Amino acid sequence: MRIAIFTDTYLPEVNGVVTSIDSHSRLLGARGHQLLIICPKYRKPILHVVPHVQIKRYRSLSVSSNRATRLALPSMASVAATLRRFGPDLVHINTPLSVGVVGLATARMMRLPIVETYHTYIPDFMQYLEPHRLLRLDSLQDRIIDSMVYERMFASGMFHQLAGLMRGGRSAIDQVMAVADDVKGGLAAEEHTEITARFAWQFTRTVYNRADLVITPSVTLKRALEAHGVTAPVEYLSNGIDSTIVAPKSSYAPTGKLLHAGRLGHEKNVDVVLQAFALLLERQPGLTLDIVGDGPAREHLERVAARLGIAERVRMRGFMDRPALGRIYREYDAFVTASTIETQGIVLLEAMSAGLPIAAVRALAIPELVEDGRTGLLAEPGDAPALAAVMDRLVADGALRNALGAAGREEVRQHALPSVVSRLEELYGRVLAERAGDRG
Repeated sequence: MRIAIFTDTYLPEVNGVVTSIDSHSRLLGARGHQLLIICPKYRKPILHVVPHVQIKRYRSLSVSSNRATRLALPSMASVAATLRRFGPDLVHINTPLSVGVVGLATARMMRLPIVETYHTYIPDFMQYLEPHRLLRLDSLQDRIIDSMVYERMFASGMFHQLAGLMRGGRSAIDQVMAVADDVKGGLAAEEHTEITARFAWQFTRTVYNRADLVITPSVTLKRALEAHGVTAPVEYLSNGIDSTIVAPKSSYAPTGKLLHAGRLGHEKNVDVVLQAFALLLERQPGLTLDIVGDGPAREHLERVAARLGIAERVRMRGFMDRPALGRIYREYDAFVTASTIETQGIVLLEAMSAGLPIAAVRALAIPELVEDGRTGLLAEPGDAPALAAVMDRLVADGALRNALGAAGREEVRQHALPSVVSRLEELYGRVLAERAGDRG
């Protein structure tokens, strides 16, 4: 198969979406499929050579307070030319922002089969935190995620007009901002100062109902999409895990060390982990917490740790690549997260593969992966004392850690990357067969 993949985030940026795309594309390429990844261009060049995988990068803008994130807005005309040269059998959209939506509009214009993956729980981002705080994006990003704008753009054919405008003298960014403002002018009755869950689901339906197939990394998300009006076929498919990079625990003797790993975004609620850890230290003062990862919330978290008086017991280890992270999971007693936006959580899969018990919160897809009392212990979201109590139980009870860790290793076997990619191949084949049947 020839597969064109659109994403608003890719290497050298590191997050769950990037990890999923990179691991899937490497294995698909190794199996002989031809892939084209369309993504933003980053300031720091990266040599990324994978057999059968091409990369097309578009000029992008840096995000003001998170330099790792880039925002690209390629023209439909350019994307269409790129797709014609590549000749894809189908298009796979992985993100619903600028690159993803331009890719979606172009693929529909070219009548190509479309698969979309719903990686991010959009309502949770929009309803509880402003986008500029979540990802520290500029005002253009705010416009891009405005569902009513996109609904009108798709309905009126403005993306087709935009392809023509891109050949003019104005910049792509200026033109899209102008189009968005024109659309908003016709929506004066609507409140655009606050993005609510209603708009988030409107946006979700607008984008994902235009797919031949929608993939979600958890059954929880599949049910949520179907319940909120996504009428395109929805299938669950795990992100998968490369267990070969994870070293398993060989002993459950206490180390006194806890681990949190992942992107340090404000939406990840790592401050709740710090609050819980501060409470835990009152009971067990010899413990340490390592935080692996980087992101826009790092400085804030350092200030929180200092304010709580626990900075000497918290080690900010910064970014660590996946093989390096895979080697250190086994050094800890437990993995801790307070995130409420996990659509699956690759670091959770990796920690479980290493045999680490999980201390987490009962939110979104986490209970689907972490079964309370079997593979980990769960607290209520935002409840630092409850999370501290869960962490306390894990640190104090070696037999419990052993039992939960063993169950986690068994549970994660079903998420093995080769099996996941085989299922992805089947889903691609189904979409192509259904499109061929429609034409027949």
